Amino acid sequence: MKTTKDASDNMTCKYSRATFRHSPLTAFKQMFAAFFFASYFFFWIGYCVSLLVAVRFSLLSPTAAAVAAAAYIGQLFVYSPHKGRGWPYRWFLHSQLIDWVLGYYNATCIREGPAPPPTKPLLFAMAPHGVFGVCRAFSGGSAWRELYPGIGARWGSFGAAFMIPGVREFSLCCGCLDASRSVLVRAIQRGENIILLPGGSKEMMLTDGTSTATKLVLNDRTGFVRLAIEHGMDLVPGFCFGEKWVHETVQLPKPIQRLLYSKLRLAGVVLRGRWWTFLGHIARPDGSDISLGFVWGAPIAVRHEASPSPEYIAEVHAKYISAIQSIFDRHKGSFGYGEEETLEMVSAKHSLN
Repeated sequence: MKTTKDASDNMTCKYSRATFRHSPLTAFKQMFAAFFFASYFFFWIGYCVSLLVAVRFSLLSPTAAAVAAAAYIGQLFVYSPHKGRGWPYRWFLHSQLIDWVLGYYNATCIREGPAPPPTKPLLFAMAPHGVFGVCRAFSGGSAWRELYPGIGARWGSFGAAFMIPGVREFSLCCGCLDASRSVLVRAIQRGENIILLPGGSKEMMLTDGTSTATKLVLNDRTGFVRLAIEHGMDLVPGFCFGEKWVHETVQLPKPIQRLLYSKLRLAGVVLRGRWWTFLGHIARPDGSDISLGFVWGAPIAVRHEASPSPEYIAEVHAKYISAIQSIFDRHKGSFGYGEEETLEMVSAKHSLN
């Protein structure tokens, strides 16, 4: 990783993609890490296959396998760390594994302005959601330690994630908690910073690498702003560049999307990467390289109000949207976005129409 800092206290961390010609081992590590990070939503398949293989080769009896499966399913309903303090996460999220993920994508991480003091409570609000959770990688690794020294943050994640084998454990290792208001409030009261994707899974369904418009579900999303104001947390805007090209999106039929979202809050979108796997693309269809980037803007100062007025919430919300637009306009050219690329702010209902 290469780190630079300019006179305005902006800091940039750059990762490079190793080639098999120059460093086969590093290239393999990067590819494996990127595949692992993109596949966590389907780890449950590995669990099932492992049990079947264990039974097939007499490593487990059918009864023992059934008991193991039942025990795992049972603990989903009685053990809920995502509604409490979560799991320790820095060992994983701030590890070299994340550096390899970012290296595979030739990633660049930028922090605008000086690093906030570790004592200041912060709410990091990322956009867009995207179909691939690479944005979580931008909250970890050595880049995060460089950009935000002494600062940690818990992710807010949708509740159904903690009921899916593999997704549950991966999310907890990334520092995720249930994104319900009560859980996040308790975390904030413990002194934890929070990271949210305000657009949620509805924004994921709008990811389209073939379109020049990046749609953000923000027009009617003000809950994160209210949360920041009520707890005196400065709001840190962040934008992820290039993620819409990392995977092709396969949209399920709208009725299925509506059903999945209404029952489980799951997006009806399947991703496809290189060689028909979940490994992300490193080149666009036109052959140009994909260079993922994440830019954290300067924190938006928020006045602490226990019962904020709708006017003040709207004021801070407008500042956040303006900051996201500014980040996009100023940095899009550095990450392969042409002048025709735009941001479009939409409401939540737009994604299911």
